[in-house]
Amino acid sequence: MKNSDLFFFAVNDYIERLRLDLKSDKTITTYMEGLQSFRSYLCDQMEMNIEKIRFSDIDDDTIRNFLKYLIESGHSLSTRNIKLISIKGYIRYCAEKDITLLPLQLKVSKIKTKKVQPKKHNWIASTQVKCLLEQPSKNRIGIRDRFIMLILFSTGMRLNELLECRIGSIHICDKDSYIYVKGKGGKERVVPITKETIDNLKVYLDLFHKNTDNDDFLIYTIHDGRRHKMSADNVQRIINKYAGMVRKTDSEFPKLHPHMLRHSYGAILYRNNMSKAEIAKLLGHEQESTTEIYVETDVDMLRNSLK
Repeated sequence: MKNSDLFFFAVNDYIERLRLDLKSDKTITTYMEGLQSFRSYLCDQMEMNIEKIRFSDIDDDTIRNFLKYLIESGHSLSTRNIKLISIKGYIRYCAEKDITLLPLQLKVSKIKTKKVQPKKHNWIASTQVKCLLEQPSKNRIGIRDRFIMLILFSTGMRLNELLECRIGSIHICDKDSYIYVKGKGGKERVVPITKETIDNLKVYLDLFHKNTDNDDFLIYTIHDGRRHKMSADNVQRIINKYAGMVRKTDSEFPKLHPHMLRHSYGAILYRNNMSKAEIAKLLGHEQESTTEIYVETDVDMLRNSLK
């Protein structure tokens, strides 16, 4: 038996492929966790020897039974979908290297993800955003914190996209100002920025980027006298701080995370009659169907119309 016949033989090569495709560390970790979960299922539930599992031992029914096991074990549909995507991606990669695996890849590709109902209250209203942005003080750090929250909301950028943003990605013009955003898979898109965002951006740049170059990170922290990309945990702490301040006067203000500001941006665009295709383009969704999450606002829209 050749090593290449073993099902998990190409995992390390697959990880390297994901890195070359500019997948984020979080995405790579998620894919690896999906494969690890599948491996545990094969060993613990199917009593298969990890050192002897071959591609010929795996078929579409094996994967369907694994997905059924996940649901019966109390895993959410969302988790099920993520693990399915990770397995399909790995098999697709292996089939690219070995044409004899193409029949398996084709069969597995027909296993569909399940539609997940949008999470309720996964966005905040424009009035709540306004209240959030009123919390930071007018000092240097407060201006920075407000700018971080404002640009996440007013552009719909993913947190990692903002943290990777460089000064050279920003283009301020008299008519059309925009940011070049590098999204998932290294795909670039242009995100327009509003006058209010531009005004805040200029103040922020004057305070934090007087002497800088185009390769500098837009948002940074200083360690050992040098500028470094700000961590995602630091941004979450900033948002938690001001969300907690809002909650003192608004007990219903939700637990907030950076991605919720992105969802809020999409929901407000939808409420203002922007098409799902346009929202998908602005947010960098590969498929327009991903934008369905914002349709949950329809209930409130209908209620207001009836009033």
